[in-house]
Amino acid sequence: MAQLRRIQQQGIFPLPVRQAAERLTTAVTRRHDAPFTTDPISDASLIISYLAADTSSKGPSSAVTPGVATPESGPEARVERRRILIILIMGVSGAGKTTIGRCLADVFGWRFVEGDEFHPPANIDKMRTGHPLTDADRRPWLERLHVAIVDQVRMNQPAVIACSVLKATYRTIVEEGCGDCLRLVYLKGTADLFRERLAGRRGHFMRPELLDSQLAILEEPADALLIDAALPPDAIVLQIRRSLAI
Repeated sequence: MAQLRRIQQQGIFPLPVRQAAERLTTAVTRRHDAPFTTDPISDASLIISYLAADTSSKGPSSAVTPGVATPESGPEARVERRRILIILIMGVSGAGKTTIGRCLADVFGWRFVEGDEFHPPANIDKMRTGHPLTDADRRPWLERLHVAIVDQVRMNQPAVIACSVLKATYRTIVEEGCGDCLRLVYLKGTADLFRERLAGRRGHFMRPELLDSQLAILEEPADALLIDAALPPDAIVLQIRRSLAI
């Protein structure tokens, strides 16, 4: 598990490898709660194949002594690779993604992006009538979000994005190619907290009865900054700033 977490957290590993490590960690940690929703054998094979190929390509003469900086792994390279341009706030409906996202964007002077705005009209109509979305319904929404993230990164413009991305596969789609400069913040809380908030919400297309369907598909990320959604917004913003050193 420690090796899997190290792979997820280090930008030197390709995005597909880090995402496979995240899915595998999720599969292992949830094995007593729910059946696997991904293929852990394929993910493990991908990681092992990459590590084996990486080791053989370097050869004995190019081994790096731990703690010794190289042109590729020195402090300057690490800072450049890991510059945060995108903060993605995730969680189920009622977690406070939009509230925290707007507050954080205001503090930083960054652009705020509301993920719900990328849903096709058919998705909005479906949720408004109380019907949960399928993975097929979500696909165009996730692809639109991915394009928006890529555009922000290409322009070198930082942004805070509020988006549920409840499954590891959803996160894979939206983060593709941008993982080195994206940080995931997960607002975690209890179902009772979320239901209470949703009961007091007015005019939103997301029906409170859809919360159970979201909780059912939720795959908690292993590499995200975990925040207690019950904390006051100011406290959450402060915790994010301190944790991400922004």
